[in-house]
Amino acid sequence: MAWDSIPRTHSFSLGDLHDFGRCVFKFFVNHHLQKKYELAEGNANQTIGSLLDLAIKKLHQNNMQNLPVEELLKLIEAARIDIKNEAEKRGKNSFFGALPPFLTDEVVITAKEVFKDYHQAVGGKYKPMVPTYIMRKLKPFWAYVIQTTPQPVQIWGAPDVIELGEDGVPEIVDYKYRENPADQAKMDMDLMPKVYTLLCARELKEMGYSKARFKVKFWLSPKEESFYEEFDLANMPNLEAFFKDKIDRILRTSELSFCEKDFCKVCKSSQRNQWIAQIQVAGWLGGSTPVKTAEEKSDLPF
Repeated sequence: MAWDSIPRTHSFSLGDLHDFGRCVFKFFVNHHLQKKYELAEGNANQTIGSLLDLAIKKLHQNNMQNLPVEELLKLIEAARIDIKNEAEKRGKNSFFGALPPFLTDEVVITAKEVFKDYHQAVGGKYKPMVPTYIMRKLKPFWAYVIQTTPQPVQIWGAPDVIELGEDGVPEIVDYKYRENPADQAKMDMDLMPKVYTLLCARELKEMGYSKARFKVKFWLSPKEESFYEEFDLANMPNLEAFFKDKIDRILRTSELSFCEKDFCKVCKSSQRNQWIAQIQVAGWLGGSTPVKTAEEKSDLPF
């Protein structure tokens, strides 16, 4: 079954899974009612991270690993244009919709400084990209369909790049911009490695690889190498079963629960009762999720 024939209510990103674990009500509002990007506020640090991540993708996709840093810094400006154009094209309810107010000259300068420092710290040496079919696309996007009854579900998303490790093992890399070192220690090294490895596994196996390594790289800690996990690609059925069980629990949720945290915009929203009513009327509680069209995927970043 094609990924785009699966309804949005049965399609899950890493962020969706995180939302469910933190606040069930927030998950239903963000995911089922599709309010995630509408409620997003954005900030300078998120914008800096997005600029850097787009720049490293462009570096790899255009084989610019050996260019001087002065040329590579132009990728930050190109990323700025991409974010602005994407937000203008798709509006506030899109992946980059909350970022344009923060695309200031100061933020761009900071992103360039971070990139330059990273470049110097790694000695200007970047690993080559593993040129899978999807990784070569302008906007890489993976979807992994899991066959379940009464209808399939899927995991979707995109790591920043797949690089080739020195030992010949492909490394599925997600770059992170974290100003506070304490935030590095809170990095999700449970779900995140599993999600991104499962997404990329089929392509890597087709290219003849038997192993993969998921890795987090920090823009502000270039020498940090401890955030990784290795996978045997022959064991992907185990990961598929892991997510099948997790998603089944989500779809069988029969009642809402609320985190009631002061920082939770969903729990504390003036629209709370309205959203509760919408969720109940739609029949999403108790596993009776109605089938919806692929138009619900309008918020997917591709």
